[in-house]
Amino acid sequence: MRLTFPWLDEKRHSHQRSHYDSPSSSRQAVNIPRFPSGRSNRGAAPDPQQASGTIVQIVINNKHKHGRVCVSNGKTYSHGESWHPSLRAFGVVECVLCTCNFTKQECKKISCPEEYPCKYPQKREGKCCKVCPEEMHGQNIGSKDLFCGEETLPVYESILLEEGDMVRKIAVETQRPPQIEIHVWKILKGVLNQFSIEKISKREFEERQEFKQITRTTPGQWKIFSEGEAEISELCETRVCRTELEDLVRILYLEKPDKSHC
Repeated sequence: MRLTFPWLDEKRHSHQRSHYDSPSSSRQAVNIPRFPSGRSNRGAAPDPQQASGTIVQIVINNKHKHGRVCVSNGKTYSHGESWHPSLRAFGVVECVLCTCNFTKQECKKISCPEEYPCKYPQKREGKCCKVCPEEMHGQNIGSKDLFCGEETLPVYESILLEEGDMVRKIAVETQRPPQIEIHVWKILKGVLNQFSIEKISKREFEERQEFKQITRTTPGQWKIFSEGEAEISELCETRVCRTELEDLVRILYLEKPDKSHC
């Protein structure tokens, strides 16, 4: 005679049933949704009832976010952001504007007007196109700009390329006497080759179209630049010089003053 135990059959069937379908209150407590994390998911069996799609969506969004940037000269730009490119030999090129289009850099040349309302338009620091002296005066670009209470002087630059060789000119506008002092460097195949100084009137300088204002400096900084330039000129007669002039030009750029150190 075969004995049957209903409670044993019920236990056997309950064990064979998948734990995902368990109606027990203790199992429901285990299946409470949790925020995904690398530690909590490690070694745990995947549960199809949990919103695993949320994790996938986060990964996709992160990749999409990081893919919409451009990198130029070590700087990162977001999609739609614009900037002026910087070249080591020329510095910032104001007449070229680049825009980040997702991961691609799209650059275009800025077109300036062929005619100006004034006779002698001038270059302004940080601008591609020239402006009339009246506009520059109205925007506080006069020679009375101060740095820690010291008068500053406008500094101009011109770079000409001829068959791989370069002629770089650094000019400053002095008030005593009122003239333009131009320092000319010839760079042959990347090597500083020849140095000379030229002094002209402000009117003559305004007729020259190749100069652009790059910064303002103090008479003290210009003196340091001139003295260092003379030393470099002598030094480069007996050795090959490449970056010495570039390092010297940085002296002319004034850091933003801290009032407590003025």
